[in-house]
Order: sequence, then C-alpha cells, then structure tokens
Amino acid sequence: MVGIPKYCQTKKDWQNAVSYAVKYNMGKAELYSRLQRLRDDHYMNVLKEKSKDKPAEEQTADDYEAVDDPAAEKYKLGFSDAEINALMEVLG
Repeated sequence: MVGIPKYCQTKKDWQNAVSYAVKYNMGKAELYSRLQRLRDDHYMNVLKEKSKDKPAEEQTADDYEAVDDPAAEKYKLGFSDAEINALMEVLG
C-alpha cells in the first residue's frame, strides 16, 4: 500500500493506514476523523414497541429509538472501541 486508501476494507487496512500516516506525518487529521466515525457510527433507528400500531403517516421521530446495529462496519471488521481508541491515540 502506498498512501492512505480512500476505503479501508479490513482491520489490517486501518492499521496500515495509521502506520503510514504516523511514519510520513501526513493525513493524520482526516484519518483520525474517519476512525471517530467508525467508532461512533453503530446505531440504527427502530420503531418503538408502543408505536407499531400507528399508521406510517402519523409516526414521528419520537416513535423511533436508537439501538446498537450488529451489522455496523466496526463489528464487521472485528474492532472494539478500545482498539479504535488506541489507533486514534497513536495519531494524536
């Protein structure tokens, strides 16, 4: 790999990107921001149980709740929050 890939598709891609950014002192801020999104973007909105009988036209944002999404990217890649935080710490 040369440079920081636009899309990191594996855990190793993320680790290599962080190593590259530190070694060549480039792209750290952008990579840090991408890691933050990877860590924090793991919720999906689902309809609350009490709102399931409401017609769709009458539903509002209050009828939904955020729950953990098991199909989130960080889970697919096998990352824990601690591992992502460690990579972010390396970037400073």
